Amino acid sequence: MMIDDEIPRSRQRQARIRAANTMNALQKISSNAAKIEREMSPAEYEEFANLYRLVRVELNGLYELLAEKEREKYYGYFVAVTEYEKKIAEGVYNPDLDGVLKFD
Repeated sequence: MMIDDEIPRSRQRQARIRAANTMNALQKISSNAAKIEREMSPAEYEEFANLYRLVRVELNGLYELLAEKEREKYYGYFVAVTEYEKKIAEGVYNPDLDGVLKFD
């Protein structure tokens, strides 16, 4: 629905491809995570990181396909997620202090 309503018609085919790629990667992350019953190996960490990177690239591509007005609407979400990810990567995220991401 978002693609039909918020992405210009000339870009909708590309948006559908990116959305499908995103969902496929998320599904693979979920199914792989469900199978883990021991500590992960470095190769498994790398596989998850690569899948997550793919999701971020595809979502960023979808964001870029939005009309300018729609990009402005989602910009705050983009910034909040980026800040959250930076804190996680730096090992400084504290849910008691930082709270949980909420997007009303």
